[in-house]
Amino acid sequence: MFVRRAFYYWQPAAAVVLPLWVLIGWSIFGGSAWQFLLVLLSCGVLALALAGVGLLNFSRKQVRTERAVSWPDAALLAAWQAAIIAVGFVTPFTAVLSVAVVVLGLAAFWTSFVELARETRRRVQGVYNSFQYAAQMGGAAPAGAGVGAAPMPPRIEEHEYIVIDTGRSHEK
Repeated sequence: MFVRRAFYYWQPAAAVVLPLWVLIGWSIFGGSAWQFLLVLLSCGVLALALAGVGLLNFSRKQVRTERAVSWPDAALLAAWQAAIIAVGFVTPFTAVLSVAVVVLGLAAFWTSFVELARETRRRVQGVYNSFQYAAQMGGAAPAGAGVGAAPMPPRIEEHEYIVIDTGRSHEK
């Protein structure tokens, strides 16, 4: 749980710190001016990607209530952020690491998106089921069903009806 919570609290800072690390690493460990310009532009995209994945994770109610990301999220974030840190050290493997950063970023995005969609579908299905239950029973859903609607008055089943004759004929 500690690792998952650490990634939960680290995500907002990572959106700023990791792109800055890549910029500082490229300026310290070398690289031509044109490469640095390309890295400068790509760090903006990297910051947006990190923030986007963080927002997708924060959008999930389970993540907010537990204050911890899921294990798949933690594993992908760890691999993705390790690759980002490694890109900051300009090595002969920087091109391969850059591809790994992109692939792991896409994997983290889609994993977060799929988990958000599943959780949202589960919650919407619960609300739909409670409405359906209420409609079948003719009253409000039980308290634990997820809908806080006020109870409906009891239905009258005496089969007494008032018929008002308007003088109009239903036949034409």
